[in-house]
Amino acid sequence: MMIGRMEEDYEENGGCLGNLLLGIVFVGVVIWLAKGFYDDYRYGEKKPFWKGTELVQVCKTPYSSSSDCYQLDVKLIDEKTAQINFKNGGYVFTYDVTCYFTTIYQYGKAIRYVFCRSWDEDNQQWDFLPSWVNY
Repeated sequence: MMIGRMEEDYEENGGCLGNLLLGIVFVGVVIWLAKGFYDDYRYGEKKPFWKGTELVQVCKTPYSSSSDCYQLDVKLIDEKTAQINFKNGGYVFTYDVTCYFTTIYQYGKAIRYVFCRSWDEDNQQWDFLPSWVNY
């Protein structure tokens, strides 16, 4: 009689332990997936921050501050190609537009925004920032 009861307790406790382990694995998988989505959102490639033709801060490397950049009309042809229109009527096509989040600190406050990087046919790097950014 006593042995039968011990076997029943063992099976019941083993079932609880199995459910507990299954729950822990499930929670772990959910956390892992959530972290992956968050990392992709935060660090993954973004879409360009403008559409059509807009006034954009354009910086040709090398540059060290916004004073080395220009406010120019940039036409986004597709998500990977842009046309920089210069004030003298000239223009340059850039390719491989890639965009990411970045952060600047103004007045002790962190401000996140999307910036984009691209290259022309001479492999010169061009960066595109929203016109309001001043660093």
